[in-house]
Amino acid sequence: MREKIVESANLTKLEKTIAEYFIENETTLRNESARSIADKLYVAPSTIIRFCQKIGFRGYNDFRDAFLEETIYLSNHFQDIDPNRPFIKNDRSHIIANKIGALYQETIADSLSLLVPRNLQEATDIIRKSENIFIGSAGDTIEMGQTFRNRMIKIGKNVIIDTRLDNLFYEAINARKTDCFILISYSGETSRLLRVAEKLKERQIPAIIITSYGENSLSNLSSCTLYLSTREKLIDNLGNFSTLISAAFILDTLYASYFATNYEYNEQIRKKNSSEFELKRKSQNPLIN
Repeated sequence: MREKIVESANLTKLEKTIAEYFIENETTLRNESARSIADKLYVAPSTIIRFCQKIGFRGYNDFRDAFLEETIYLSNHFQDIDPNRPFIKNDRSHIIANKIGALYQETIADSLSLLVPRNLQEATDIIRKSENIFIGSAGDTIEMGQTFRNRMIKIGKNVIIDTRLDNLFYEAINARKTDCFILISYSGETSRLLRVAEKLKERQIPAIIITSYGENSLSNLSSCTLYLSTREKLIDNLGNFSTLISAAFILDTLYASYFATNYEYNEQIRKKNSSEFELKRKSQNPLIN
């Protein structure tokens, strides 16, 4: 939310002043009203309210509650490592390895803290009831979707990945009520993915949203949202490490949760299907045989 309100291109000079006030006074915001802030900035209270509405909230109180919730989240995670710059220029290779390992651990812990059990169960139920699962992503997380597909297809669940968002839109137009979509976007503001989500909502096709924590346009289009670890900046980072780790964790969890809905059957079908293809696969290593 912070990055969204500070770096939004369509904010006026006055609106940027209001945004900066919120950022600089996050610790005292709980006790402030729209009127008290307006008095300090020499504007009308309605100006504060309109700003909050412009960035997607019903009013000031709605914005303040969400902003404070995000503040608490940000203050309780990633104390030991910066997810945007997990290593620095003069780090030696073994130091980098330790830092990346720490980043993995913190990202998983963060992702787990954001996982709402009710939403995970809803997502699992959606997948269980679906004949076809379509996956679309606005970035590199599509590779994690490919791994998810590889696992699901071995237990007889059809997953379609389309790297072109225009084609995904047409899939949304033609999809049946028995299909579902998984849409992945860190920002939640990618226009072409939003068009897909809007079409799915219009046609009442189930959609599972995987996106950043907090308010964004994509999460507002579906009741079933799973949150990515949200500490990376959109552009100013060294490699989207945390986002990709988090996306892999969520999709792995979703696969395992679906697998567990019919554990014995899925275990048997996976073993049978894998054995048919990998007839000659073997190793000299007793640990993995």
